[in-house]
Amino acid sequence: MTLATKVLGLRRRVATRIQPSDPTPVAAPPAPAPVNGVVERVTPRLAAGWVAVPPTAPPTRVELWVNDIHVASTYATPDASMSSVGSAARKKERVRAGRGRRATYAWQTTPVPGPAEDRRNARGQIRTFSFRMIDLWEYVTPRSRITVRVDGRRLPITGHGMYVAPPQRGQYPLADLRQKLAEGYVLSQWGRIQLSKQHDVEWQRKVLSLYTQVSEILRRTYGYDPFFIYGTLLGAVREHGYIGHDIDFDAAYLSRHTDGRQAAAELAEVGLALVDAGLGVDCHKTALHVTDPNDPENRIDLFHLYFDDEGILRFPFGVAGTVDFTRDHWTGTEEIDWPQGRGVIPGSAEHLVRVMYGDDWRRPKPGFNWDLDRTAHAPAGWLTQEERTKVYWADFYAHHHYTEGSTFFRFVAGWPDVPHRLVDIGCGEGRDSCAFGAADWRVLGVDQSAVGIERAQKRASEQSLADHVDFRVCDVADVADLGRVLDEARGGDDQRDSVTFYLRFFLHAIDEQTQGRLLDAIDAHVHPGDVFAAEFRTDKDKAIKKVHGNHYRRYQNAETFREGLAARGWAIKHFEESQGLSVYEGEDPWLCRVVATR
Repeated sequence: MTLATKVLGLRRRVATRIQPSDPTPVAAPPAPAPVNGVVERVTPRLAAGWVAVPPTAPPTRVELWVNDIHVASTYATPDASMSSVGSAARKKERVRAGRGRRATYAWQTTPVPGPAEDRRNARGQIRTFSFRMIDLWEYVTPRSRITVRVDGRRLPITGHGMYVAPPQRGQYPLADLRQKLAEGYVLSQWGRIQLSKQHDVEWQRKVLSLYTQVSEILRRTYGYDPFFIYGTLLGAVREHGYIGHDIDFDAAYLSRHTDGRQAAAELAEVGLALVDAGLGVDCHKTALHVTDPNDPENRIDLFHLYFDDEGILRFPFGVAGTVDFTRDHWTGTEEIDWPQGRGVIPGSAEHLVRVMYGDDWRRPKPGFNWDLDRTAHAPAGWLTQEERTKVYWADFYAHHHYTEGSTFFRFVAGWPDVPHRLVDIGCGEGRDSCAFGAADWRVLGVDQSAVGIERAQKRASEQSLADHVDFRVCDVADVADLGRVLDEARGGDDQRDSVTFYLRFFLHAIDEQTQGRLLDAIDAHVHPGDVFAAEFRTDKDKAIKKVHGNHYRRYQNAETFREGLAARGWAIKHFEESQGLSVYEGEDPWLCRVVATR
């Protein structure tokens, strides 16, 4: 036996003797703690879920992955509501599904209902998260694995297991997504793959120029000094620049009104002033989306804020925080250096950001979703549908021009025995009024939009139709004013001339009550021999995609309208409900055409 063998045997015997009385086991690495949470909802638009952690746990970072590609990260929000997941995901939505096809994903499911007080069945603090990911489906295949991870561990996904396998192939290879992310593209707040706003210098230049233009108009017209708000202000305070995953530019002004209704009416007036200055305005109930008509792809969102009678700052759009901002906090505004120029922020910007986004505003949240995270808003400051519609039509008439009459004009102009004295109710910018005037009819056009009437008068003047066509601003909801206009339209002191009451694309632009008052006013001023001619959208048109959206439309049953018109004493001479009557840029609406006489 060699010396080495003897030494090795001795070591083994010594180790065997001391092991029972002096155990020194090597500590195995602790098993990773399971993640207590779940992704409750995955649709082509949204992934949303929650995790439960001790209240003292550090911020919870949640990551979205496709295979080995880290696509985006967000932080879960403590104690946020999950009750709005269904509306945020927009049930039955349709999205692009590769190679230009559109499809509804079969694996869309309804959200899991939460227990009382909207909390999940878990101990600890509930922290919720979401990712919008519309564009993600363009880069994946059925072999891809979409996962959501916390601390490197995957969360289970309701209805799927530990990953989602896309149902079909997107338009682009996954390598393109990897390359774009490496080049500074990000998954935006709305789920689009976009160049980070921090790198998109051309976008920065355009939106800041538009912001400056809007600011000059508000200072000159109202004495207001618009400042950064929402995501733009958050970027200024936290990033000292734009937030990469942001999608727009947010500005606001502080209204001098303390009543929400007055502040909302003022925002509608601001919208009209911006239209009058040549800008494009898309009016929503809590903000104006303002564009340069020559470059409509770039916009700024203009919000209105106001201090109420108690001195608390109110946000009609809403906030995601839990503290108030009072008059005592307001210290005015200050100008700062900003990419591509200068900007304006509130002097108490950090506190305002905390009010809008909560105590954890310092943590980036590309998955931030107002539908899920909003904690309060001020409905008293919302614009009414009537105010929004008024701004819509002012903008529409300012930026849309037609060179000839509509198909309904040609239909009515060719109808036999129709009085050639016509009142065009809802004439807009005078398209059909001038077409009738050019055909030697006598026309009085009426509309509630002063912008529309101004442009109609200009059109008539340019076409030398002043002897045939005249216009009046008139709100048809004002029965007395409408009555005076109807009498004026008949012409002459004896008012013996028969009249054609012409309503194209107007009845679906007013509510049922206003339609009733309008028909009552016509009934009160109708004479034997008068003609009623109308064209409007029916309830069959409701589901059809529209070229022009974001304005009020009311869809009524054509047969019900015919019966109601006949009950008023009108003899129906022509009635049809059909498509193919007024096709516009690919939109083929379901319309009702009716001609009736007295």
